[in-house]
Amino acid sequence: MSEEMIHYTLQIFERLIREIPPLTPKQIRDDMHQALEQMQHNVSLTETELEETMIIFGKKIWPYRQAFLEFFRISESILGEKIFLKKASAGLKKKYMEFKASGGSFRDMYRGGPALFFTPDERLELNVLMVEIYQEVKDHTRQSVLSVERQKYKKRIKDFHMVLQNIEDEIGRLRQMADNEQQHPELADEIREHVRGFEQGICLLGPSIDYTAVYSSQSHFEQRREYQKLTRRANMFF
Repeated sequence: MSEEMIHYTLQIFERLIREIPPLTPKQIRDDMHQALEQMQHNVSLTETELEETMIIFGKKIWPYRQAFLEFFRISESILGEKIFLKKASAGLKKKYMEFKASGGSFRDMYRGGPALFFTPDERLELNVLMVEIYQEVKDHTRQSVLSVERQKYKKRIKDFHMVLQNIEDEIGRLRQMADNEQQHPELADEIREHVRGFEQGICLLGPSIDYTAVYSSQSHFEQRREYQKLTRRANMFF
């Protein structure tokens, strides 16, 4: 891993720490800060060490991140457009109404899809507004889950702990499958790479983890293994 890549990955770790959700245990927070400080001063830090550390902590805070994201999205759908209409210039509001009349929605605009509908100056204003809206919604969500929504939030954290355990169980089965795969080492490598992709998704080093993909992976690789067995047998006759 190059020095630039290590720096980039450490920035992701810093982001994880900056965005630690409410009710994350203090011990986890302290351990993450300590781990980051140690890695920042470790001149012999390897790619494996850095990634493994991020995965460990990514898993620890994943249930809190997922629960907070769920509440954030609810707040976003309720407050996002209201904040936008309150802050946007008259010209941008008019253009937004035209956008809605054409079939668009605030969510479409918020996700950056219809950029060509707006002029460069309007897009510049939009970008500034979206950052402000994101922060206001985030602040509102944080206040909400620490007060009126606290019990619901705690329940969802517990629910996501259970989801994570299920994911870990599936990953464990995939690792065992890879370790038991003696005849097709390339398939074993593919399984391990698949597992690493899931783990990277948990700590922002890759795309968000896809539950369906996790739960269907064992069946997928079992089918791949059977196919390779059949192919190998067929090749014996030619």
